[in-house]
Amino acid sequence: MRTKLTPIEIVLNHFLMSIKERKKVVEKKEIIMGTFEMKRIYIKVASEYYSRENRDFTIDENNQNYLNLLCKYFSRDIEFETIHRGELRKGLLVIGNPGTGKSSSFKIIQMISKIYGLKSLWFPIVETKKVVEKFNVEKNKDSIIENYSIGTFCFDDLGSENEANNIHVWGSKEDIFIRILENRYDEFIAKNTKTFITTNLSLIQIEKRYGSRVRDRFVSMFNLIELNGTSRRF
Repeated sequence: MRTKLTPIEIVLNHFLMSIKERKKVVEKKEIIMGTFEMKRIYIKVASEYYSRENRDFTIDENNQNYLNLLCKYFSRDIEFETIHRGELRKGLLVIGNPGTGKSSSFKIIQMISKIYGLKSLWFPIVETKKVVEKFNVEKNKDSIIENYSIGTFCFDDLGSENEANNIHVWGSKEDIFIRILENRYDEFIAKNTKTFITTNLSLIQIEKRYGSRVRDRFVSMFNLIELNGTSRRF
């Protein structure tokens, strides 16, 4: 009796796996850690992070909901979708007043990735104004646009950047993040590439600055989460 499958039969068996079975395999690979464990680790790392600045890490009515959603998102907790109506396949757009801890929260996730060797949680964080500064001094300006248009990135403080210098456009000024964000939308549609953004701007202000086209794409690309409260820097 023949027991070994031919290469063709192996390929056919793979494609004949039920959708349910394949979904289980994908979900198993995507599991990072439980939400409870993520929260425990987040509090530990956040406390260490803030202690370096001689500040205390506190959870209160202003940030409790945000931190709950953040930990559920990065632990890929299905409750993020079933209870909070988010979508794990999308990135995060975090809106809030200056100093509320938006940037710090992503830096803490980055630290957790490093400390615990969780590669799936790793992403570069770059200030939008630093991207513009690089663009201004780089001769091959398209290379800057291309670099920040692909791969997972966290763009910190969107809206704080000035218009870039570009002699190839009318008036020699260009809001380069319009191009970058539109390119990243295409990457999201084609490859599910995630983008994370922190900003002090409202959606209305984002539309005014970057246009209705970018604003409409944000609806498809992001889970919008607000971080309430006033500055914690003082």
